[in-house]
Amino acid sequence: MRTAIDFDAHYSSPDPWGLKHAGRRDRALGKVITPYVDGRSVLELGCGEGHLTSTIFSRAKSVKGIDISAIAVSRAQALDLPSASFEVSDFLTVSFAGYDVIAAIECLYYLSAAEQDAFLQKLVREHDGVFILSAPIIGANEHRSYYTHSGIVQMLARHGLSILQWRNLNAYWRAGIGGIAAAAMIRLPFGEALIPHLPEALVYQRCYVARRTGNT
Repeated sequence: MRTAIDFDAHYSSPDPWGLKHAGRRDRALGKVITPYVDGRSVLELGCGEGHLTSTIFSRAKSVKGIDISAIAVSRAQALDLPSASFEVSDFLTVSFAGYDVIAAIECLYYLSAAEQDAFLQKLVREHDGVFILSAPIIGANEHRSYYTHSGIVQMLARHGLSILQWRNLNAYWRAGIGGIAAAAMIRLPFGEALIPHLPEALVYQRCYVARRTGNT
């Protein structure tokens, strides 16, 4: 799934990824992201219907959200969020200049390996601020190939980006008995406090904050 037609089909029904019910992940994202976006200008890649624009990025000075799906963008625009604008665009053609923060939350893996390299080359060429990436670190499943932690570290380093911080977002319940137990435990009262301490084998998604090497 990569084209506008693909994503428009996916958005034939609102909230296809069930983000309105992902409060636990949103809280984990907020803990790592909010300090970097508070009062700053943000380019949100793959903004979808504007869910994260209205939650995680709500304290930014301004947010420009882009998405390849016109259907998703129209729903985001209908939110009428203050200090936010949305447009239909592609990661590889939009300008990255002039933003304090560029965020790619759960979207970079939709690009091919060659496109990801082109994206990161463009990023370091046009942007000298903070880059935020979140993605599954499970390697691959029946849906697609994702990342591993070491793979993300190597990919960013290869393109001249240094990681400032990373944080676990949730547990991977398919990682055997340990994953099932971890996923159950974080649903208990105060269980979310365990998320940052989960071992890599039990983590589904991580969020990374990076910056061009030398600008840290």
